[in-house]
Amino acid sequence: MALQLDLTKSAQSLRLSLDKAGVAANIKAELIFDIDVSGSFEHEHEEGTTSQLVSRLVPYGMVLDPDGQVDLFTFSDGPRNAHHVGTVTPETSDDYIVRNVIDQVPGWNGGTTYSYVLERNLQHFGWLPLEQSGGFFSRFFGAARETASPVKKRSIVIFITDGENDPSDNARTMQVLEASQNRGDQVYFLFMGACDKTVEFTFLTTIAARFRNTGVVIVRDLEGFVALSDEEMNTRLLVPELLDWLRG
Repeated sequence: MALQLDLTKSAQSLRLSLDKAGVAANIKAELIFDIDVSGSFEHEHEEGTTSQLVSRLVPYGMVLDPDGQVDLFTFSDGPRNAHHVGTVTPETSDDYIVRNVIDQVPGWNGGTTYSYVLERNLQHFGWLPLEQSGGFFSRFFGAARETASPVKKRSIVIFITDGENDPSDNARTMQVLEASQNRGDQVYFLFMGACDKTVEFTFLTTIAARFRNTGVVIVRDLEGFVALSDEEMNTRLLVPELLDWLRG
């Protein structure tokens, strides 16, 4: 069933929640949505639940992102499957995943690794240098493999997955997040574990406990979550660590 949304009203509700939490009205942060496209999440994508979730999250971009547009990445397993799909706006958010992601992105129905898309996020925000593909001669003569990074931007990543990371990628994910924290990157990672099954999301909980700029929200009923009122959703998503980061 389609949600009846008033995104402007939702954005006003979010602004009110931030005001009550002491977050100044001039605080801005670029936003990214990372969407898991592994095989186990296929049903939620095809039935439109994750499209509804994206629509419910758009007001965060309307309020916090300087241009009101949110970049959306998809990921499954490996570096080639960390993919920048495009931007989401209030005007384009309806059925976004159905129209732009299903059967269209690299790694559709693949496995699950976190680290590569997190690296792509950090490159996109300017906290890591962009890698240059380079041809044979640049590699042969040892030419630089990096290009100038974009301007570093204060930023928030909302990372949505229905499953645990492949254990072989756990150490690499920790390294990416630890290096980011040690550099002092102005990035906050909000991990959302969305699964009504027996996934414990132990690794996400470990990440959230270990790093200052990370938080975790566990959602056991995604359909129920996207149907929450604006106030209820803001209460779930505006975790204390994120509010502290926004006030900092």
